Amino acid sequence: MLVAVNVGNSRISFGFFKNESCELVSKFKISTDINKTSDEYLALIKAVSGEINISGEGFDDCIFSSVVPQLNSVISETLERFTGISPKIVGPGLKTGFPIKIDTPSELGADIVANTAAVIGAAREKGDKNFSSIVIDMGTVTTVSAINKNGEYIGCSIFPGVGISFDAMHGKTAQLPNVMPDKPQRAIGKNSRDSLRSGIILGNSMILDGMCEKFAKEMKVEINDTLLLATGEYAESVIASCKNDFVYEENLTLKGLWYLFDSNRQK
Repeated sequence: MLVAVNVGNSRISFGFFKNESCELVSKFKISTDINKTSDEYLALIKAVSGEINISGEGFDDCIFSSVVPQLNSVISETLERFTGISPKIVGPGLKTGFPIKIDTPSELGADIVANTAAVIGAAREKGDKNFSSIVIDMGTVTTVSAINKNGEYIGCSIFPGVGISFDAMHGKTAQLPNVMPDKPQRAIGKNSRDSLRSGIILGNSMILDGMCEKFAKEMKVEINDTLLLATGEYAESVIASCKNDFVYEENLTLKGLWYLFDSNRQK
């Protein structure tokens, strides 16, 4: 069994896969806390994994990606103690399986690397060729990434995430409430809560539509011929209001870690 872990700014996602295929057996999430020690993370992971009948035995390999560098050594130590295996880390030295066509490839976030690996890996399995894709990841920040028809990662756009927007509106104003990021019923809000949802959720949906159309134009492809994928904590509520059709994949990043593992194991 493969243990795949994605360390995000707000959440740490754990996925357990069969080694021979990208089949997710089980998963869970815990909160990211830069102040936790390896002992504390290990105790928490053992407790949560035990509740879903995953023991600390029978693991064949381990891989993790992280956008929180200050936690890398702690998570690496924790995973080695939990699995008995030194984990692979997504970063320089790990084969991605695809070209990264940006100014400084080492700057590319590990989560984006994993997302891209998932898209390209799944396409290769299906025998799809000459397709283009735009991948949305809506977590603490929102990233819009472009994969061209040659299977190359060619760049992205980054802007504040939905959660950051809600927190900022509540924290930086005297009267605006903190609300859940639910889908608004209408654009014209009749109260503060509905007005915030309209502005942030509908506003983000329009940004996504506009960005994807702009990306497609720069990629010289038709938007309707482009695979639009969305993942991340806030993706479902936002893409529901988009005019373009997105495929939602909750476990895209974890699946990408399996494809990265598969590209780097000895065969």
